Amino acid sequence: MQSEAISHPKIMVVDDNKIARLALQSEFSVVSGAVISLYAGAVEAISAAEKEPPDVITLRADGNGFNGFDVCQKLKTNHATRNVPVVFITEDNGWDAQKRAFAAGAVEYVVTPFPRGKLAEKIERLLGKEKKLSTAAPQKILIAEDSDTIRNLITSILKSNGHTVLEAKDGLAAWDIVQTHSDVDLILSDINMPNMDGHQLCRNVRGLEGYAFVPFIVMSTIADKESIAQLLNSGADDYLIKPFGKDEFLARLKAHFRVRNLYNEVNATNARLHTFNVSLEKMVGYRTKELNEANMEAVMMLAVASEFRDTDTGNHVRRIAEYTKSIALAVNYSGKKAEAISMASILHDIGKIAITDQILRKPGKLTDEEFGTMKTHTTVGEGILSRTSYFKMAREVARSHHERFDGAGYPDGLREYNIPLAARITAVADVFDALTSKRAYKPAWGLREAYDFIIAQSGKHFDPMVVEAFQKIYEDGFIAAMLAKYK
Repeated sequence: MQSEAISHPKIMVVDDNKIARLALQSEFSVVSGAVISLYAGAVEAISAAEKEPPDVITLRADGNGFNGFDVCQKLKTNHATRNVPVVFITEDNGWDAQKRAFAAGAVEYVVTPFPRGKLAEKIERLLGKEKKLSTAAPQKILIAEDSDTIRNLITSILKSNGHTVLEAKDGLAAWDIVQTHSDVDLILSDINMPNMDGHQLCRNVRGLEGYAFVPFIVMSTIADKESIAQLLNSGADDYLIKPFGKDEFLARLKAHFRVRNLYNEVNATNARLHTFNVSLEKMVGYRTKELNEANMEAVMMLAVASEFRDTDTGNHVRRIAEYTKSIALAVNYSGKKAEAISMASILHDIGKIAITDQILRKPGKLTDEEFGTMKTHTTVGEGILSRTSYFKMAREVARSHHERFDGAGYPDGLREYNIPLAARITAVADVFDALTSKRAYKPAWGLREAYDFIIAQSGKHFDPMVVEAFQKIYEDGFIAAMLAKYK
């Protein structure tokens, strides 16, 4: 299990409960070659981690002697320990606690109790990933240093560890290299150099596309601490005080390579997720289109059923759908909104299913009682469509398409803009189509005669805005075309 991981991993356990510490020590004893250190207090643990950073830290989140979230934040803001993975151990399985842990810098969140071997397996997997990151392919490193001696020494160390080195004698030369190489993995820069100093180089690099997350490490003497602070504030990631030892130098680079590789992994994962999301969106789009088409077909079948006893079976609702959509577009509604109004209008007379043929197809004038029954098709239609939220607008149309702008309509006597817009649009389309259609109780009106009636009823029966839109599509020849198409 450990062949791909760090050969002698250092595991630090921080827990104020002695029994828990011993239990974790036993848990990690199966991790091959593990060197396990136990700490009851946070101060001692942080101090020890600073001196010799472990490969992983397990931390009690809710200890009595310390606050695990605060400890994790201190570890992550400490120069020596910020790259050490922290695994939280806790009894709290709440989402808020998990968010706090990950916000503090944790990489894992383990809730107790857990089956024996589970945490050890997580640690081995984590250590294996750390090994993979620390032994990644050789990196390309740019050195900006005006001292030939120091530059040659650093180059020798880096090349002996398999890295590719790009050398620059000053900031300007380094800037030229950066602009012509998009694959630099890390930049080492002195502060005080001729032509362009480390400050300007850092600012230039951070403003270059693709270099926002390339590690920038400053090298300088202890006397330049103020300049170092300024550089860190302006985009540098780390600093090394000259002279520095080889081991410290390589350890710092290793930590930054780990972060850089993690960033690259995240980018690669994001790219894969983007590709997946695009494919998923297309799939959802196709499926949504299929569902919409199926819903539209179902709506049309319901509408045709409600009109089945009329002589022009189906054509009335098709004309209504076309008229209402065009009117909605003419009042500057979006195509999506116009489509919704059109679909809702198709079901305006669904309640007529409940009206008997004796009334519905009576050739003469209806009695008051019969007309009262006929009017119930509005509320019956609303009731039929109330069983699903999909038909919300259709319910409004079914109930209110016989309301009048002047308040003299039914069933509620609504007036003006209290009448839903879709119902106001459907009212114009429905009356016009009823006038131009032959019915059992009347012959069909002429096109112009019906048009003049609609215009005359503006502000009385109909909304003036809707009438104006109707007038526009009539004059454009759309109405005549639809009548010819669905004759």
